[in-house]
Amino acid sequence: MRSSLMITAAIVTAMAASTASAQTLKLGFMAPLSGPSATAGQEMKRGLDIALEKFNNRIGGLETKVVIADDKGQPDNAAQEITRLIDREHIDVLSGLGLTNVMLAVTAPAVKANVIVLASHAGTGNYAGKGCNPNIFLTGFLNDIFGITMGDWLNKRGIKRLYIMGLDFQAGWDIYDSLQSTYKGQVVGKALTPFTQVDFAPELAQVRAVKPDALFAFYFGASGVAFPKQYAQSGLKDQVPLYSVMAMSNSMLIRGQGDAGYGVISNSVWNAQIGNPSNKDFVTRFRAKYGREPTSYSSMMFDSMLLLDAALRTGVDPANRAALRNAIKTVKFPSIRGDVHFAPNQVLQQGMVIQESMKDANGQFMLKPLGTVTAPIDKYAKDCNMK
Repeated sequence: MRSSLMITAAIVTAMAASTASAQTLKLGFMAPLSGPSATAGQEMKRGLDIALEKFNNRIGGLETKVVIADDKGQPDNAAQEITRLIDREHIDVLSGLGLTNVMLAVTAPAVKANVIVLASHAGTGNYAGKGCNPNIFLTGFLNDIFGITMGDWLNKRGIKRLYIMGLDFQAGWDIYDSLQSTYKGQVVGKALTPFTQVDFAPELAQVRAVKPDALFAFYFGASGVAFPKQYAQSGLKDQVPLYSVMAMSNSMLIRGQGDAGYGVISNSVWNAQIGNPSNKDFVTRFRAKYGREPTSYSSMMFDSMLLLDAALRTGVDPANRAALRNAIKTVKFPSIRGDVHFAPNQVLQQGMVIQESMKDANGQFMLKPLGTVTAPIDKYAKDCNMK
């Protein structure tokens, strides 16, 4: 009898181990891999690749199948791609999401299909308040925090007259509106431009005419290269200080911007100089593979995978969405950003860095931290009734 019980126990143990090893994570990754914002999407993919290499293609210790979707920066295309990811690929988790307008197009069908959404670089407040949902996690940031903290910084710098320029889309609107909510000076002009525009001569002429104390600009991708160059060529760089956000000031765009990209003050949720072990490991891996410093795009994607890995290593099955949601929300993970946590509306809470683009002692690009700021209060959280 004892022998029989031992054999039965061995069989049960083997079956359990077999079941665990058979679990597969089906990870969808959506980003603008082509089109005007392709540089951002491709950089996000690099962050994902570094994470996959770190975990030997086994996020959470599970066999990981990654399904790539190029949204091309277009909501219509994103809607088609999310249908493919859900109906044909049967993904467990949707990651990436570099553009807010794309996120708005894909979250409803993802949630309806009970897919977990980890938005690493799209941070609209639509999903932080009344539109919050148990399946949606803003693992990167909330757009508003860039405007709020930049407005405060400009006040401290004594900027009385400000001109605003940037891309004309949801994330931009969130940033411009939140900037104006804290900035106490006068906004003397605003010019919003489409993604396809890369000639800013008319807008820069307007800036020159009103003579502001500073210019705040939000561009990335192709426009993020073109704008600083034309700003410098116009002669404004020596007259009007340029402020921006992390998307326009990074090691990727500086290659196209040249010297025009130096001297820009921006704010970020991450910096390569953060000294914790996770960040040091990430920066080392990235530099070894790509020969430069990572960017916010790659860092936020990598950090999202650190979170997912930690959640899955608690032993949850990706197919058990309720358990996976709870693990993601509560697990302590070694974030490259340091001490972070989710608020009840599932927006990641974190500090921010004010930084300036400059050359280091070896003449290489770096973002020198000028100071840190406390994460602003999430104004949307009070309207979130998570069920």
